[in-house]
Formats: sequence, structure tokens, C-alpha cells
Amino acid sequence: MARIWEDGVLTVKTEEREALAGTGPGTYFWTPHHERSPKLVLVRLERIDVEELDELLQESYRMAGGGAGR
Repeated sequence: MARIWEDGVLTVKTEEREALAGTGPGTYFWTPHHERSPKLVLVRLERIDVEELDELLQESYRMAGGGAGR
């Protein structure tokens, strides 16, 4: 559902990668390594509030196959 990319940076799955990076480029980004995976986005943890992080983690969990049928 999520993975630490580097210290203070989390990788999550989302359908909103482009929108997130467009509205919060200091918080959301990706590297050339992630270009082939259009649903992955990197998140700078010090720049995101708890509620937004919770929403992202829930979405990432659903996209990873968790919570199916719930």
C-alpha cells in the first residue's frame, strides 16, 4: 500500500498523481524511476497533514487490493 522511498518520503498509489503534483509540487512529486508507473507518487511527509495522508493511504490500500468488497 505504501513504501518509504527515502528518509521522509513515502511512495503511495493514487488516481490523482497529476492533480496532486499540480496543486502541491512541494509535497507531491516523482522521479524518472516512477515515470513508468503513472499511479505512483512520492509524498514529502513533513509537508502533508495527517488527514490528507490518511486519505492517501486509504486510497493506496484500496488500489493495492486491500479492502475489496468492503
